[in-house]
Amino acid sequence: MQLKSKIKKIPYIESFYRNAQYIYYKHIVGEVPQAKRIFKKTFGYDLNLNNPKTFTEKINYLKLYYASEENAVLAGDKVGLHEFLKKKNVIDLTVPMLNVVNSVKKIKWDRLPNQFVIKKSNASGFNLIVENRKKLCIEDLKEILVSWEKQVYGLTTAEPHYSKMPSRFIIEEYLPNIDRDWKIFFCNGEPCMVEAYLWDEQEKMIGHRKTVYITTDLQGKVLQIDADEELLTESNSEYEALRYIDLPVQFDQMIEYGRILAAEFPFVRVDFFISDDRLFLGELTFTPAAGLDNYSEEIERWLGKKIRLPHEKK
Repeated sequence: MQLKSKIKKIPYIESFYRNAQYIYYKHIVGEVPQAKRIFKKTFGYDLNLNNPKTFTEKINYLKLYYASEENAVLAGDKVGLHEFLKKKNVIDLTVPMLNVVNSVKKIKWDRLPNQFVIKKSNASGFNLIVENRKKLCIEDLKEILVSWEKQVYGLTTAEPHYSKMPSRFIIEEYLPNIDRDWKIFFCNGEPCMVEAYLWDEQEKMIGHRKTVYITTDLQGKVLQIDADEELLTESNSEYEALRYIDLPVQFDQMIEYGRILAAEFPFVRVDFFISDDRLFLGELTFTPAAGLDNYSEEIERWLGKKIRLPHEKK
């Protein structure tokens, strides 16, 4: 499998560009103006940070003024999450961890099993799924990881909490037979909404896989359906006709665990998945899609009312 770029990057030019980008977004543009700019570009209207009302407005407020709180940074980091789960006495939810390194150079490739997953701890979508190491070129994998190592995630999306997390790589066991994620939205510790991510059958080695997103209430009633365009074909058009989806048998258990994990946060999305009938926690997400996802006006207003910001009275 050939993953290398045809054009070899010149290291010092790449380093100069990366440093210039950091200075530009961090010190010249600034996080609040950048958040307002990308919000306006995405939705076509101004972001209201003085009196946020909708769900996306409140997520943008939280990513600027709350997500950098100590426990949110700990729980949002893929390595720190293990420590957070231990503090909450739910360590049994964690995916078995093989190793943690702070540099690609420290990965002992010859000691890894044939199947494993590597994730950048302070980023989203920086996932590398290896189903058969013997068929891959390790040098190509190293090049991908080195490019991730050099990136400061969250700059362009105005998510400053990611830069407060140590940059590390976590290597986890490969877990089989996962066909969907169950992402439960908790507002001030209470479950409000579910997103079921139905994965495309074809596995993707890097990043997020193509998927159908089904948004439901806590009874499985479908509120909204989204998908990558190529997945909404006649072959899966039955998603459009759904009124309810079957929630997993472990759903009550997800809610119970989720309440424990979400209790102290104004908002967090708790992501679960099931592998061979065992429940695992994928991650805790405080700023899903950087607060730039498209929801219906009804969901925007409804969830917006559910979130009580830290400065608001109970």
